[in-house]
Amino acid sequence: MALRATCPQFRILIIGKANAGKTTIIHKLCNVTPKIKPIIYDQDGKESVDGVTSPLSLVQRGEHDIEHQITYPGSHFIFHDSRGFESGSVEEMETVRNFLKERSDRELLKDKVHAIWYCVPMDDSRPLSPAELSFFKEGTWGVPVIAIFTKFDAQISRAYGKLKEANKDYQKAFQEAPQYADKILQDHYLPKLKSVPYQPKEWMCLKDMHKPANNCSELVEKTAAAIDDDGLQSLFISVQAKDLKLNIKQAIG
Repeated sequence: MALRATCPQFRILIIGKANAGKTTIIHKLCNVTPKIKPIIYDQDGKESVDGVTSPLSLVQRGEHDIEHQITYPGSHFIFHDSRGFESGSVEEMETVRNFLKERSDRELLKDKVHAIWYCVPMDDSRPLSPAELSFFKEGTWGVPVIAIFTKFDAQISRAYGKLKEANKDYQKAFQEAPQYADKILQDHYLPKLKSVPYQPKEWMCLKDMHKPANNCSELVEKTAAAIDDDGLQSLFISVQAKDLKLNIKQAIG
């Protein structure tokens, strides 16, 4: 397709606290194992060298620069990973804002951010804190945002515990826990996302990420649905399909 000639890669900003499952999501989308090291480029497009003070080491510790471009061998995705929002500092939020604004001003489509994944870990004691919700109080210069409730297994486990406390027997509590967890999400967390000035275009839950068969197919569908531009939507689908095909080929041969 014509767009691939001028914009061969799809660029995603992934936001969320440290240990929100961001790296696992990237691995799943790019169809790589944790043993495969990422390729890191600085803001000038120069590949970094792995070492004690290299950006790769910083990426692994969650202290890297948002400008660093993360990809994997053979992949046509580029990721920018924000620092975690643990402190909820204005400085961290401003870094993300400035990055999005600067990228939106780029002339070439290949240099712009094409989608944002906002990860909310459900094993956290305070999912969707005021600091996190502040991100949705301002626009993103037209870049679609997909809210991802990661580690939803933890929410199901908590739901199971509450059902057991309500004198449910083991089997009944186990059967009802997923539905009860979803009700808690619908009643307590989604209203927060729906009350902000700039709501995410799509939202979803992720669980069972430890299972090899989980290839984040729903995330692919939600991301494609969130993209209004037909050309960018086709680019995303094409890039994802190409990465999948390449890694299946590498696994076989």
